[in-house]
Amino acid sequence: MDKKKFIIAVSLSFLICLSLFAFKSSAMQKILLYINGEEFTDASPVIIDDRVYVPVRSIAEKLGAEANWDEEKQAVRIDSDIKLIASIPEEKIYLYALNKEEDQLLRAEMYKGLILSVNGKKQVFDWETIAMIEDLPQLSYVDLNGDNKKEIAVILSRGRGTGIIHQTVHVINPENFTEYKVENPLDIIKDNVEDQIISDREVKVIINGDVTDVNLNDFPKAMAERYPKTISNIYYENFTEYQITNTDYILRAMIGAEVGPTKYVGFITIDYSFQEGEFKADKISFAEYPSNS
Repeated sequence: MDKKKFIIAVSLSFLICLSLFAFKSSAMQKILLYINGEEFTDASPVIIDDRVYVPVRSIAEKLGAEANWDEEKQAVRIDSDIKLIASIPEEKIYLYALNKEEDQLLRAEMYKGLILSVNGKKQVFDWETIAMIEDLPQLSYVDLNGDNKKEIAVILSRGRGTGIIHQTVHVINPENFTEYKVENPLDIIKDNVEDQIISDREVKVIINGDVTDVNLNDFPKAMAERYPKTISNIYYENFTEYQITNTDYILRAMIGAEVGPTKYVGFITIDYSFQEGEFKADKISFAEYPSNS
């Protein structure tokens, strides 16, 4: 959709709603303001001469835009760098980014504040994803929770480098834009995975009683030489990748088990299922890297 048409469409619908609201609310002492279904309390509208006036700057910032006064034109300017970053056109599903900002911590440009549009209806989410053409969001439209209705899975990236992946996932009900909770894979590992350092070059990974022995000396020699001489710790924070399986439409997470910077002894796979209104771990497994199976 053309950016100007998109902004005009949103603006006109907002103005029409305000006009109707002003007509019906002139007798009320307090006016509540909701933005995308959430009550906005940072500033309150006021009625003057039977018209409702709203705080432009506060609302613009809430929607990820910037409001400024143009002295030369004597006009209020509301600007937002709206960009289409992912889509499933045949289903009329589109994902837009409101703004692109430099993230000092990540040292990368990030799209912050995303708009999900489904069949013409739109919702703003406080999400972010890296602004790289090679790492754009992934959209899936499949039945993930087994209710015979399709959900939207949005896989975003906070960064990618050599041996490092940081992804997040959001599962949305397209009928009302409700987001289903997805259990954090690191919490799942904390509760279900035990690792033990057996020697300088050997570890055990235990998942619900299933034990996998990993010995770096069994790795191909050229690879093993690149690993630490002594394993002192196993950590899982630098590789989180999500996918939707192609055949049975299961949400899956892969987590790297690391013993040194980008040195993985294996990967934990978590298959999710829908339980008690959220996506929780169903199956957890570990595969040694490189696989000896």
